[in-house]
Amino acid sequence: MRKTTKISIIIVLILSVIAIWGYKIYVVKNEPNQTTQDLEKGKPTLVDLGSSTCIPCREMVPVLAQVKNMYDGKVVVKFIDINEDPEETSKYEIKVIPTQIFLDKDGKQVFRHEGFFSKEEIVKVFKDMGVE
Repeated sequence: MRKTTKISIIIVLILSVIAIWGYKIYVVKNEPNQTTQDLEKGKPTLVDLGSSTCIPCREMVPVLAQVKNMYDGKVVVKFIDINEDPEETSKYEIKVIPTQIFLDKDGKQVFRHEGFFSKEEIVKVFKDMGVE
């Protein structure tokens, strides 16, 4: 094979990889948010992303259970284990776990917190969102 043919093949391969990578980023950024697909529409939502192996994430479990019980029927509280659903880390742009994302009734993010988040702090965010 001639040198120019080899170089041309390498360039085509590199451009193909870049095009596929760019397409994946475009699809992830423009695909419908999980909340509009999987969660109940019309209710404010708290999505907690973490892992069963993370200590602060495990500390969130009783807090989320209390919040879910406290706002039963008024809000949706959902936990996503990033080890079981790793694509959620890029979808929600997760850098640290646990991360709590609050969504309004239309599924739009209104607040985000990284790290342990107490029940009192969660209640304050929901009150600021108009949930009583």
